Amino acid sequence: MNFLVRQKARELLKSGNISIKNNPVGLRNKFLGKEKRVTVVTAAYNAEKFIRKTIESVINQTMGIDQIEYIIIDDCSTDATNKIIQEYTAKYKNICSVTLQENNGSPGTPRNIGIELGTSKYITFLDADDWLAHDGLESLYNILEETGDDYVVGKTVKVESEAESVIGEFASIKERRSITPMDVPHFFYHMGPTARMMNLPMIKENEIGFPNMKFGEDKWFFTDVFFKVRAVSTTKKPIYYVNRTSENPSSLTRVTNVLEKRKADIDIIKYIQSKDIAIELKKVALNRIYEYDIVKTFDSQTFVKSKNKEDFIEILREAVETAKNLSYDFKDEFKVPVYKLALELFMGDRIEDFVKLFEWLKRDSNKKYHIKDGLPYYELPFLEDEYRFVRIPMLARAMDSFIMDNVYHQSFEIYGDDINNIDSVLIRDRKRMDNEINCEVQIDGNIGQFTVSLEEIDKLEMSLFTVFIRYNDYQLMNIKRILKNKMTYNKKNVEFYTTVANNLGLAIKSLE
Repeated sequence: MNFLVRQKARELLKSGNISIKNNPVGLRNKFLGKEKRVTVVTAAYNAEKFIRKTIESVINQTMGIDQIEYIIIDDCSTDATNKIIQEYTAKYKNICSVTLQENNGSPGTPRNIGIELGTSKYITFLDADDWLAHDGLESLYNILEETGDDYVVGKTVKVESEAESVIGEFASIKERRSITPMDVPHFFYHMGPTARMMNLPMIKENEIGFPNMKFGEDKWFFTDVFFKVRAVSTTKKPIYYVNRTSENPSSLTRVTNVLEKRKADIDIIKYIQSKDIAIELKKVALNRIYEYDIVKTFDSQTFVKSKNKEDFIEILREAVETAKNLSYDFKDEFKVPVYKLALELFMGDRIEDFVKLFEWLKRDSNKKYHIKDGLPYYELPFLEDEYRFVRIPMLARAMDSFIMDNVYHQSFEIYGDDINNIDSVLIRDRKRMDNEINCEVQIDGNIGQFTVSLEEIDKLEMSLFTVFIRYNDYQLMNIKRILKNKMTYNKKNVEFYTTVANNLGLAIKSLE
């Protein structure tokens, strides 16, 4: 089956419907070219606004452009993308351009062409609207050379017009060497091509490639990679910058309809089910799609505000149908209790309650919490029987705070499964990376406390910040501070709130 994934690329390379300049497997390069350290593959389509920055980020690597084999595949662009690529191809003999005569509608086949032409020891992928950190390739290359691992991943930074954030922070929260994908919780949850480098012979020998899908080709590819790698490493270093600025509204991630994405996930589920692999690997890979992609889609304003909810529900029906082929109950693999509850309601044909659950999650800002045996629960006002309460993995609520000797003191109550795995309190800028403070935290039973000096706060750049509890190395949880409680009764809004003078107040207003 994998052979067919790259077969189209092979056929195109043999056909006359393709133009290649500076071919790395051509006779001239075979005899005269020196072996490069890394192959970089860029699939480009109508990227004239950004492709110069993309290419320059490769040329200016600290590794040196002479150590890089750069393969750029133009997927029949209709703008000036190919013209720009040719400028660089003429100037740099180790920049290979491949020009396709028909558009594929997906980066899958162009990337597979890059795999077929690549001759280096390692390979990485760079989208035509993104760019690399100055030392990104050298950082990843050195780790693979030191460890002999098949795969390494670093930090992916999402760049928006007014903010920066880290994508898949769990994969780059600390330095790890020579582990397995199963050693990192959620490793299967960050499946884009960004900030990662792989052993190219391993990719070729195992016939791993990208399907020609409009969406989901990355999940397909990296699932196969994780099934085959012997060992992986991770690094905290920034490697890759994803362009999500307002100047880039045509990014495929933005324009792909959410229902199209979920339909593609059904195909990936069936593909993973067809694999002859260890059951534990299969469980992890499938649960990433069942829970994180499909069920989590309902926990969104997109679903809650949709006038065509049945279209979403039909996809979930298809997903549940595929689970009948499994040798285990896929619900048992769900990590988020409320998603597991939602699935149980759905499979019990309680569709109305299923929809109400997600409407409540997204719209009710006055949720009621219940603590039982030291563990936190949501109380669901519209459900009775065994579904009245649903577990929350972790819950923290602010208590008293004060300032003494220019030090802010904050106490909070905390409940949940991972109290013993709390690392720190993180005060993080909502828009900028690295403008943050980690504060020591003390936990005594279900009461926590942290302090931060005004001197430390003064070192931060002015901005708005969110205060998190960090646990399990990378997971973040808000500390809730409930300043008002609102309800409706007898055609009136009744609201208890905190006044400007920090006193308890009550407001009663008519709904009419």
